[in-house]
This record gives sequence, structure tokens and C-alpha cells, in this order.
Amino acid sequence: MKTVVLALLLGLPAIAAATPPPGSHGQRAPAPEPMKRFVWRDEAAGYTFVAPPRWAGKVRAVPLESAELAQSGATSGVRFMAESKTLLVLLATDEGRMHALTAAGGSELSRHGGHVVAVKMADDGGELALTNEELASAVQWDGGGSGTVAR
Repeated sequence: MKTVVLALLLGLPAIAAATPPPGSHGQRAPAPEPMKRFVWRDEAAGYTFVAPPRWAGKVRAVPLESAELAQSGATSGVRFMAESKTLLVLLATDEGRMHALTAAGGSELSRHGGHVVAVKMADDGGELALTNEELASAVQWDGGGSGTVAR
């Protein structure tokens, strides 16, 4: 009886070592979960744009080319698109260049620490269009500070 117990105790670690961990040795990796939220970060201006969950998996961010930035007077910018349709364009600059953004058709969305974010809305965004409340809360500045808006 003692030999059987001893054999079992010595054999358990060998059995456990023989089972490979999940994901190794040709086992398939788990299926990726779809994106649950839409977030885009602008490192230069120091803010994060957080859209509502209905944008997840449907909208993509396309950074603006330098020619578009120069034309608008922005230092950074992004176009949010669903398929081939532009939903909105975010433009960021410092407070000294804000006049150029508004002259190019942007309206001020948020201002914080010397940086300004302006937005150009599409005429019809359909079900993906943002409400004024969603748009106002979408810009989150670094450090947790809230921005101010002058409309």
C-alpha cells in the first residue's frame, strides 16, 4: 500500500508536466474579442478622444496630411470615417493659432493648458453622429483636468 501511494505521489508531477499550457504546442489561440470602445490619442496636444460605444468597430481614425494641416492652421488633426464617409474632423493647435482654425470652418470644442481642440462636423452622420453632450464629453485632457469651451 505504501508503494502505491509513493508511486502516485511521484507520478503526479510527471503527469502535470506532460500537459502543455494553453496556447503552446500548436493549440489555437483564443479568438480575439471585438473592440468595446473607441479611443484616439493625440500625444502632441495632450488629449484623448473617447467616442461612444456605437463607434467601436465601425469608425476609423485617419490622421490628416501635412497639406491639410497647413491649410487649416492646425498642428495636429484627425478625420473620423465610417466606410468612406467623414463623420467629423478634430483639429488641435495652440491658443495663438486658434483664429486660423475658426477661419477654416472649425468650431472650438475644448481648451486646456494653452492647447485648443476644434471640430468640423459632417452634415449627416446618421446613427453614428454625436450629440452635443457626447461631443462635449469626448475630449479628455491629460492630468484629468477638464477643458473649457467658449462658444
